[in-house]
Amino acid sequence: MDSRTIVRLLAAAGVRLVRIEMADTHGIARSKTVALERFADYVNKGGINFYGGMLLQDASGWDIPPEDQLPPPDYQLRPDLDTLAVLPYAPGEARVIGDLYRDAQPAPEDPRVVCRRLVERFQSAGWLPRSAFEYEFYLIDRVSRSPAFPDRQICSTIRNNMLPEWRDEVLRALAAFGIGFSTLSVENAPGQFEITFTPADGLTAADQAFSFRTALKEISRRYGYDAPFMTKPFINQPASGCHLHHSLIDPTTGANLFADPTDPYGLSPLAWHFLGGLLVHAPALVALLSPTPNDYKRYQPGFFAPTHLCWGPDNRAAAVRIPADAHGAATRIENRFGGAAANPYIALAASLAAGWDGIERALQPPPPVCDDPRRVAGLPTLPRSLEEALDALEADERLCALLGEPFITTYVRVKRWDVEKARQHVPDYGTEAWQSRIDPYEWAEYGELI
Repeated sequence: MDSRTIVRLLAAAGVRLVRIEMADTHGIARSKTVALERFADYVNKGGINFYGGMLLQDASGWDIPPEDQLPPPDYQLRPDLDTLAVLPYAPGEARVIGDLYRDAQPAPEDPRVVCRRLVERFQSAGWLPRSAFEYEFYLIDRVSRSPAFPDRQICSTIRNNMLPEWRDEVLRALAAFGIGFSTLSVENAPGQFEITFTPADGLTAADQAFSFRTALKEISRRYGYDAPFMTKPFINQPASGCHLHHSLIDPTTGANLFADPTDPYGLSPLAWHFLGGLLVHAPALVALLSPTPNDYKRYQPGFFAPTHLCWGPDNRAAAVRIPADAHGAATRIENRFGGAAANPYIALAASLAAGWDGIERALQPPPPVCDDPRRVAGLPTLPRSLEEALDALEADERLCALLGEPFITTYVRVKRWDVEKARQHVPDYGTEAWQSRIDPYEWAEYGELI
């Protein structure tokens, strides 16, 4: 369908404005809003001008040092019309996600471009990545920061339905983005919810996760709440995770290529190798899926956050889990490395890169762990700080090569500044005192936009 026809259909639906949007390095939505009558022009001329330093900013929107250097040349943000959606919670507005281009080429440091490239690598081998994001998030009062409800009532029907107007508006937004909704329920902390989506293919899975995060924030504000995806907003309550479910599909037959009913765990050799890749690259993956200093306060006893490098069948304390219902068409691997703050494009791209290397080198995982990993002697521990994880990422030559040097250079530079900025603002950063509280700096830096 040509852009002029799209504009006419949008006008008939009452749309006046279109947001052209992208995800920055942190996964924060950045956009420009254009008049509907100008939208076709931006589509036809290859995008809208966008600040060249957009991917080199911290979560507060400041350019990272050195500040005496000119930013890179501007990008063109090129709309991907497959992502166009009319926003039910913003009357008169539509939204489309774009890719960053420079010199008429996709920008290799753009997380969405990197994710698209990894998906295409699998597709070129005849495998379609199918993924499902599973988010935990808190709903908190915008002024007091108190949770939307005061008690830990996991899956309580009364708590699940205490804000029916908010819930219904969120679910309508999911439908507008084409997101399949599986479950929404209260999690095991005051004000915490969990939502699971039905699997989506290729880049669409990350697009849907990105769309959900922004929509949830906008809708929650209308009801007087914030919905932070900061991984650890309250020190004595569970963190919020982003679990990512992986499978590979035959694009011709629709068969799940991870399934093998003859295997004791129901996994095919392809799945075992993918799992092996996730574990071999686990320390580096932590840097990409737990992207802020705040994420590393997630690792506390009793909260099911992965602390050791291991996998297990239906083991919620393991870094990688084979869910109990993962059989036949539902066969999948659950990647539990991620905190809620993870950029969905980076989370998916990094996980696919690790899985690809596992398949390419026929890597095999170690034996499963069925107990609490902290009780099992000899298991390697995962990085316990962002700086330690970044060291592991830079040392992982295979993963860095698959993700591309321009992306790795940009990401590491931004995240090293995350660490340095925290040190500058918090005198006891990295100490036991820092680990035992949520500092006001963390709320200021990560609480609203991430």
